[in-house]
Amino acid sequence: MTGPSTELQRARGHGSVAVSRRDGRVRLDRLFQQGCARARLPRPAGDVPEVVLINTAGGVTGGDRIDWELEAGLGSALVATTQAAERVYRSLGGTASIETRLTLGAGSKLEWLPQETIVFDGGRLDRRLEADLAPDASLLALEALVLGRAAHGETVTSGLIADRWHIRRGGRLVHAEALRLDGRIAQRAAGAATLGGARALATVVAVGPDAGLRLEAARRALEGLDGVIAAASAKAEGVLVVRLLATEARALRAGLIRFLMAFRDAPLPRVWSS
Repeated sequence: MTGPSTELQRARGHGSVAVSRRDGRVRLDRLFQQGCARARLPRPAGDVPEVVLINTAGGVTGGDRIDWELEAGLGSALVATTQAAERVYRSLGGTASIETRLTLGAGSKLEWLPQETIVFDGGRLDRRLEADLAPDASLLALEALVLGRAAHGETVTSGLIADRWHIRRGGRLVHAEALRLDGRIAQRAAGAATLGGARALATVVAVGPDAGLRLEAARRALEGLDGVIAAASAKAEGVLVVRLLATEARALRAGLIRFLMAFRDAPLPRVWSS
């Protein structure tokens, strides 16, 4: 048992990966790993280098902190994902923090495609994504949340979920959003203005010179997804936003895989099928 004077062990992790194009090839410039954060560079499923990020702690809980940094330098490309779904366990005090920073140089392309984050009852998560793009760079970013595991009869009745995005292009903010479910999560998520009773949700944001022109392609890729409610919209600033909602995680994952493969016209990293 823990008491007022008991200091709980906290997980800390910081992983940083940077690539650039030199001599006609994309090469690794930086690989930094600290604490529970690890990065692996497997043989990619396609032509673009891949990095797989790993939290060796097996999940996060109150007071844990993980920071990821990914950089695609001038004219380079990188696909980043996570080895498995991240898990946010019941907090005994404090809030887990996960922050991802993406930097894209001129003419570069970066895809941030982590697997879903599963929040358990009593979990407290503060998640943040910060991205800075050169004016002609292209970003595809995904974040997905699952409220408990329906197959195990789990219900997330309380906790905290704070999810924030800030994406800047050429130094100008082009996309910002925030989701916050605090306290009685199940009750708040049931509202029509929030999740409408859905237990799994995902946001996909594309930013780049032609992102806004791909609205119809995104809508076609969303057609016929089983058990998923989805929509896409575009802004004049070269921003495309896709939302997906599902009553259970399996339908969301299947829908995401189908959408991403069609929209990207490329295979997903192999860890998505493991």
